[in-house]
Amino acid sequence: MKKTLILMLAALVGLFNVLPCYAASSANVSVNAVVPNNTPQLSLIIKELNTQGQEPWTGTTVDAMNFGQLTTKAADGSDAGVWFSPKYYCVFLFTTSYGNRYEVRSTSVGLSNGATPLPAGSFMLVPGYASQDEWSKGNAQGAQPTGSTLGTTNSAVGTDRLIYRSEVAASNRIIRAFYSIPSYLAGGAKPYEGYEPIPTSQAAGTYTGTVTITIAAI
Repeated sequence: MKKTLILMLAALVGLFNVLPCYAASSANVSVNAVVPNNTPQLSLIIKELNTQGQEPWTGTTVDAMNFGQLTTKAADGSDAGVWFSPKYYCVFLFTTSYGNRYEVRSTSVGLSNGATPLPAGSFMLVPGYASQDEWSKGNAQGAQPTGSTLGTTNSAVGTDRLIYRSEVAASNRIIRAFYSIPSYLAGGAKPYEGYEPIPTSQAAGTYTGTVTITIAAI
């Protein structure tokens, strides 16, 4: 019984020692919150694709577009007569608008080996939109908003090539941007107006470059 009483007294003393911390008619409690930058933002995922018509999400996730060693051999085994890459890339762009109407654009000076560039028209950009792209499993983004604009197929070499312009309501979207070094299409057709193939006489070497994708309020 005595031991129990001692423990009870110790508990009471501890309680009384704490109580004076709150014994006041008022108390100030510090509060803070940080509002982040509310200009439009984007994040991206790059998928490497190896066959035409491949579902982009089945591609390998990579952190750069490495076209590797170019070839002249077409898928059917014939000689394309120009250098091209059978690999191509889909860059998924996830936009966050914070209520600001926005544009997504691509800039590149192309690929070069020192002072020797690849033909500007050999590096192709194809903007895309797919209603089935999901923010999370089962949460598809739906149809492209009325009033929004998808950029046109063009050379990736250039300044501020339009990939996507949002509608006035500026909804967040998942945009696709395909980058490739293509060959001629079947029958010798150009993959896009302005296409310039890489001739087989192109100087050998490793050609490198950078693509810069930006999002900005408009």
